[in-house]
Amino acid sequence: MSWPTFQQLRYLVAIADAGSFGAAADEEFVSQPALSAQIKELERKLGVTLFERSARGVMLTSHGTEVVERARLVLRDMNDLVETSKHDGDQLRGRIGLGVIPTLAPYVLPDVVRIFTGTHHAAQLHIRELQTSDLLEALRRGDIDFGLLALPVGSEEFATASVAVDKFVLALPRHHRLAKGKSPVQLDVLRNEQVILLEEGHCLRDQVSNVCELAFSEPSEVQATSMATLAQMVAAGLGVTLLPECAVKVEAGPGRGIVTRTFAGRSPSRTIGLVWRKSSPFARAFNDVAESLSARGE
Repeated sequence: MSWPTFQQLRYLVAIADAGSFGAAADEEFVSQPALSAQIKELERKLGVTLFERSARGVMLTSHGTEVVERARLVLRDMNDLVETSKHDGDQLRGRIGLGVIPTLAPYVLPDVVRIFTGTHHAAQLHIRELQTSDLLEALRRGDIDFGLLALPVGSEEFATASVAVDKFVLALPRHHRLAKGKSPVQLDVLRNEQVILLEEGHCLRDQVSNVCELAFSEPSEVQATSMATLAQMVAAGLGVTLLPECAVKVEAGPGRGIVTRTFAGRSPSRTIGLVWRKSSPFARAFNDVAESLSARGE
């Protein structure tokens, strides 16, 4: 049997991601005829048609979809094999990809970068801000090496380590009737409030929605695209929200027009953690980073 080459698998995945032969050829720095020839040869070797070709572009066949997913795994595993050369004893070197969810990036990322680069001096950390589902997919495909997000991830294919518990506080406009108090408030105060959420796709939206369900509160239809926008909406008097403690200094600091109140009893919270592929050659280093972050918060 004639085996596919890694180059052919790379081209196949590039076309699937780019949506056309021309765009994939540009990304791979190869001529379109050369790329097309490699895909035709791959189809001959596998004995299946991988793409439906038309004037409007290309579309994966059912066989093509399956082959692309398997090709991603092969390329990822080969990448992990090559990545093992980035070890210098316990030190990592070279490019290391980190994905961070938007509701953590401005607040927790500096500590992660400081701890990582303080230990791995020869590593170049490349950071991407991604929502949870996109982060896990990037990790799955080998586009990044580890991620910082809210746990759990809901999949057994990844290794995770918690680094901190991030409690939620109630964020109010400074003229709100509850803004003058100092003592912790009960969760049921949410029942009479317009609770503003982030838009779909943010895991924090789901976490706050779950808290609202516990309080029998109906969230507002008003949605924010980011934590900064969410805080500005609260300051403008459009409603209240639940802010994670890690964001309070930035989004609800002095002069921001927001007052925060803690919750009485067992405060609602989220768990912050690191995630990486179980097959990663850097698993030990990532676990060490997680332990350092956890110890910092104690």
